[in-house]
Formats: sequence, structure tokens, C-alpha cells
Amino acid sequence: MKIDRDEAKRIADLAHLEFDDAGLRRMAEEMTKILGYIDMLSAVETSAAEGGGAPPTPLREDVVTPSIDREKVSRNAPAWENGFFVVPPVIE
Repeated sequence: MKIDRDEAKRIADLAHLEFDDAGLRRMAEEMTKILGYIDMLSAVETSAAEGGGAPPTPLREDVVTPSIDREKVSRNAPAWENGFFVVPPVIE
């Protein structure tokens, strides 16, 4: 697929980028090369590849465990109020 100067201008406008005429020509050439590389990759035969991707990640069993004792947490917190940590405001 060939990207011409007008298409490069349209894409640049969508991205809120400004190029002079030489920059638009260069971007059109580079985008055309990129699309050419993508075409080359899509033409590669991959059906014979084994596995089809990364091996699945082993997952641990879901086991119910007791939660943290809130009384112990509150004793270690620098500031604790109504069951929550008290932190200084970040956004005013």
C-alpha cells in the first residue's frame, strides 16, 4: 500500500502534528515502508509453527484464607480513623 502526501497530511492532522511539505513527503515514504514491512510479515507462513504461542501460565488454586487482623493493622498504622488509613490529601 502506498501512502501519498495527501494521506500523510490527513494522518498528521488526525494526530495534531504539523509538517512542512518536505516533512509530509518524508512521512509518506516512511509510512509506505512500514506498511510494506507489515505486508511482508503477514505473508509469512506460520501454520506449521508448533505451540501457537507462549505456554499457558500455571495458576494456583483459589484457597480461602483468613484476612489480616484489622486490630493489628490499626496498631501499626501511623494514622487510623473509622477503620481506614488516614493519609495527607494529594489533590486539593
